[in-house]
Amino acid sequence: MDQHTLPAGSLDAAIAAMQAALGSEHVILDEERMADHGDPFAPPGEWYRPGAVLMPGSVEEVQAVLRIATEHGTPVWTSSQGRNKGYGGGAPRVSGSFAMSLRRMNRVLEVDEDNCMALVEPGVRFFDLYEHLKATGSKLWMSVPDLAGGSIIGNALEHGVGYTPIGDHFGHHCGMEVVLANGDIVRTGMGGMSNPHNWLVYPHSAGPSWDGIFTQSNFGVVTKMGVALMHAPEVYAPGWFMLDNEEHFGTFLEVLRPLMIDGTISNQPMIINAVCAASAFWGREDWYTGSDAIPDEVIDKIAATPGFGRWVMRFAVQGDAPVVAHNRAKIEAAFATIPGASVVFEEFDGHNLPAFDNPHHNVQAGIPSMALDRMTRWYGGEDGGHIGFSCAMPIAGKDGTAIRDLCAKVLRERDLDYSSAIIVGRRSMIHVALIVFDTSNEEQTRSAYAATKAMLEPAARLGYGEYRSHVDFMDEVAALYDFNDNAQRRLAEKIKDCLDPAGILSPGKQGIWPASYRN
Repeated sequence: MDQHTLPAGSLDAAIAAMQAALGSEHVILDEERMADHGDPFAPPGEWYRPGAVLMPGSVEEVQAVLRIATEHGTPVWTSSQGRNKGYGGGAPRVSGSFAMSLRRMNRVLEVDEDNCMALVEPGVRFFDLYEHLKATGSKLWMSVPDLAGGSIIGNALEHGVGYTPIGDHFGHHCGMEVVLANGDIVRTGMGGMSNPHNWLVYPHSAGPSWDGIFTQSNFGVVTKMGVALMHAPEVYAPGWFMLDNEEHFGTFLEVLRPLMIDGTISNQPMIINAVCAASAFWGREDWYTGSDAIPDEVIDKIAATPGFGRWVMRFAVQGDAPVVAHNRAKIEAAFATIPGASVVFEEFDGHNLPAFDNPHHNVQAGIPSMALDRMTRWYGGEDGGHIGFSCAMPIAGKDGTAIRDLCAKVLRERDLDYSSAIIVGRRSMIHVALIVFDTSNEEQTRSAYAATKAMLEPAARLGYGEYRSHVDFMDEVAALYDFNDNAQRRLAEKIKDCLDPAGILSPGKQGIWPASYRN
């Protein structure tokens, strides 16, 4: 679907009403400040830009925003922090519409030490919850993604992940509060009772479970959510697996799968190729200055660096000392069967962690960091940008090698490097092609966006769908979920038309358009 743009001047009356409701200081009209709520890596030109940015500070102000938007027929694109930069940031799908940022709603409302849960608002970043836990003397661990500047709720609603045993963030949430397009407030699960004692520990209620429909959708605005924490383990043992060849990459995945399914590896590992690993420490110019894709012989040189390989995997084993010792031995024996493989471990007291220099150690211990943002500067340094092409698939050799070969081919054809990060869960893995580029180079920027789109249909033919999408190709991704004449999308449209008949909430999110746009 082509980019939609609101007519110029159509927002004036609505802006005045928003200023009266929120205060002028919380309605941003300055172009420079609004840029922080758009796609930070987009090519030049009109590209999914907000006409104004709204910053409500309470549930009541969210209700006021939705009421005014409905009265004036002006769409509102919602984000929690809008810092999911590789997928478009806080940019609205309909240029010129309001971007509603929930950054001011940033309170940690409750921490339940006994049941290892917290209740947070959508503006709470991973850094914020971590600092709150430290300030209150909590001994609990949390889960964080590689870059912790974003929202805890926003990450979970996009099915984002972290790297502790509770790294499936939406899978470990419990209880939501949601404002619907008409201003009505719903609390999911046991929150449907007026005085629940188990809202944050039991996720269901008597009847349908509604939580899932508010993930990657435009059906409501999540204003509170329960998130899981965990006890600090007796032993924290981060490990590194290294593979010096491409030939046995598939073998490695076959060996890894049972170790994940039975919980021998207790966290969510990340597998990265040599280019991705190098980008955490160097710029591309340190290895290669050609304008074509980085050659195999240079990748071999990177792989030969001590501690590197053609593929490496960071992972961790946590738990009581005898359990960790047993699982370490089991992992070492399994990986020893793979030609060209090696594995190393470190061990730490989970209750008294040192200050880590290694950002990977921090991430796997639930300690927020931004250090790994260095990876996005492979091209262009401070002007570096990235897009994530992210397919879900089984932990299997044939699947991993198929998507590896597809992504590498498409990127090489466009003179871009193949940088891969694979996030491994219990029974599946998400292959993220981290498509990096120099945003000051318009040709390369446009090539990167085009390359990402070019992977969509070939990956779908192989059976792999993107689990999340950049705002620029949400329609294309949705179209590829085509079973029974796109039954999933048709169902989403029915729900959209029922809950948001005016079509004001994030039109086009995940390819879900209200009737007025479809017609």
